Amino acid sequence: MTAKLCDFREIVGRFRDAVLSSSALKPRDKVVALVMLGRVNREMWRGLGDLLTWASVETVAQDSALSTRDVERARAALLASGVIERDRPGGRGQATRMRFRLDWLEREEALDAGPGDAFADTGVADRGVGESPDLATDPSALGDKTRDFCPTPESPKPCDITREPTRALARERVSAGQPDETERDLHGLIAQRIGGHRHGQWFRDCRVSVTGNQLLLIAAPSRFVADQIRQRFSDDLAKLPRIRNVEVRVETRLSGQASLWSHPETRA
Repeated sequence: MTAKLCDFREIVGRFRDAVLSSSALKPRDKVVALVMLGRVNREMWRGLGDLLTWASVETVAQDSALSTRDVERARAALLASGVIERDRPGGRGQATRMRFRLDWLEREEALDAGPGDAFADTGVADRGVGESPDLATDPSALGDKTRDFCPTPESPKPCDITREPTRALARERVSAGQPDETERDLHGLIAQRIGGHRHGQWFRDCRVSVTGNQLLLIAAPSRFVADQIRQRFSDDLAKLPRIRNVEVRVETRLSGQASLWSHPETRA
């Protein structure tokens, strides 16, 4: 679906994903872009098909906890990268109106998609689909062969191949630091409490867990994110069901996660 045919929430979500995945933008630039996306005018999109925002430098600085100088540098980088463009200069007491460029979004999504879809329809029917039983694969050929004897000079014993690939995959996911079902549920509760947009902006790369004494532990990927969570959301987090206390920690190396916050020193 082209960008012009999307509804408001979908286009903003697609833009947010493209900003976060862009390797050309610094973490500071991404923060400013996300804050500006949060202030895009919905009615302008419905009426004109443009993502327009009047967010001033001071407003963005306040929302992102960055200095006005950092915001100005980030906006200049976003302009140079083609993420945004000046739609109309601001008058007396008015901020410059900025437009998020849909052509930039479509280019970024095309890059993410790669040269071609590995599962694209080639027009050739799948072998075996719709074939008669006489021509189908012999079911005996699909039996479990994981414990077959296959001696080698190095190992004359039966092959040591796991019979439970699904469990092995689960263990790999846990060791890689990927969130389990409980953690996803906690993220869902937080998003429901503070709103999906703010959750995606500040908790996207955090690890969350609850201890036996009803302590909510939040592992943030940088001190900046941890400070923002403490200042903005401590009261909301304390009101979650079965939560008595909240503790926010900093874990700069979250296993298995590629976080845009992982290197706070890169912020200008």
